[in-house]
Order: sequence, then structure tokens, then C-alpha cells
Amino acid sequence: MLSSLQGCNGFLQRQLIDHQRKNGGDDGYGKSTIRKNKSKDAAVTHAVAERKRRERINSHLHTLKKLFPYLPKKDKPRVLTEAVTQLKELRKNVAQQLELSSLFLPSENDVVIVNYCDNEERTIKATICCEDRPGLNRDISSAIRSVQGRMIKAEMATVGGRTKAEMVVVLGKANGGEKDVGQLKRALKAVVENRALEVL
Repeated sequence: MLSSLQGCNGFLQRQLIDHQRKNGGDDGYGKSTIRKNKSKDAAVTHAVAERKRRERINSHLHTLKKLFPYLPKKDKPRVLTEAVTQLKELRKNVAQQLELSSLFLPSENDVVIVNYCDNEERTIKATICCEDRPGLNRDISSAIRSVQGRMIKAEMATVGGRTKAEMVVVLGKANGGEKDVGQLKRALKAVVENRALEVL
């Protein structure tokens, strides 16, 4: 009896395989239908995403066409070529202007530079560059006073949320020295990093 059941089981398995081949992989439970629905959903999702991408590109191209009204309306490659050419020309002009003028502009990086000025032992030139914030001038003044210094000249510029300050400082102590320069540098670094000044 066991052998007849095994033979029946083998027969049913062959029938199921033949059925799947005829119906494109469907095992009778609708798996191929589920796969077909998933692939249709994926195709629809892809089509929607592609349409949005094309709309975004066309919107930006329309903006560029407004900048170059003399170009033919339907010539997308020419619009892009003209935009690239204009941007390269602008970049070149800006670089030339920066070379010709000594602009006092803040850099993108935080900077603290402290050096002796004109070989004088008590006069120091300090330059800082950092994020602009309320109270920055007060913090700089406190840093200078922390080494008993007095600011005799200052130049500041703020552009795009960044501030650059160059100061000439006279140290109050007659002997000045590397220790005071180091203290001033540490105090200004605390200002740049927006930390509370430590007692020096």
C-alpha cells in the first residue's frame, strides 16, 4: 500500500509541474498573478517618477530659456551650452576681479592668526574669521582685555553669515613676550569656537 501511495504522489507532482509549465509558472494559487501585479505596480511607480523628473528638467530649462531669450525655443542642447559658457565666463571674471583687488572678505574656514606687527615687541596683529553671531565684538574685546591688551585699529567685514576681523593690539605689559601672544591666540581661538573664555 505504501508503494501505491508513493506512486500516486509522484504522479501528482508530475501533473503539477506540467500544469505550471502550461500556465506560465502559476502553481494554482495565483503566484504568477501576484508577480504580474507587482511588476505592473513597479512600472506605474517608475513612470510617475520619470514624468516628475522630466517636468523638473523642463522647468529648469524654461528658466534658463528666459535668461537667453535670443535662442530658439525648442533647442534644449543650445540653451544648456549657452548656460555653461556664461557660467564659465562669470567664474573667469570673478577670479580676475579678485586678483586685481585686495578684497577684505571672510573665508569659509575658521581662522586665528596672531603675529608681531612691524618688529615691535608689544604690538600684535591678530586676524580671525568665524561664523557671525550676536556678541562677537564683545567677545573679541574681552579676549583682548584678558591679556591686558588695547585695540588701536580694527577692520571687520561680514558676508553671508561669516565675519573676518583684523586688529592691531598693543599689549599692556612692557615685556609682552611669547606668553602673552600665546594667551591672546588661545583667547581668540575660544572666541572663534564660541566657547566661554577661560581664566588665563
